Amino acid sequence: MQTQITLEFLPIENQETATIITFAGDLDATNVEDVVEKVFAKMNNGICRIVADFTKLRYVNSTGLGILLHFSKSAKEKDGFFKICCVNENVYEIIDIIGATTLLEIYDTTADAVASITK
Repeated sequence: MQTQITLEFLPIENQETATIITFAGDLDATNVEDVVEKVFAKMNNGICRIVADFTKLRYVNSTGLGILLHFSKSAKEKDGFFKICCVNENVYEIIDIIGATTLLEIYDTTADAVASITK
């Protein structure tokens, strides 16, 4: 049975190639293909500067984390980025255990992540 995840895309003011993606639910092997399809659709349309808001992301497993790393790599290849913000303790613990905290740009707040775009 597929776990529930929704993605909401919000434009970032004065940043044509940037978006905030709010992840809500659980990201795991049962729904990762749907997430990949939606995020890569944005990247393929020139939106390669992404802030991923994890305020509502309850859980991520190793499959989900692997795809987040893939998003980061793919965005960089397109001269963009994949920044993460508002990570709850459970999700952060998984990112930390895998050792991905040094591979992902993680910010405390959405405002901090968005501000880093214009620096």
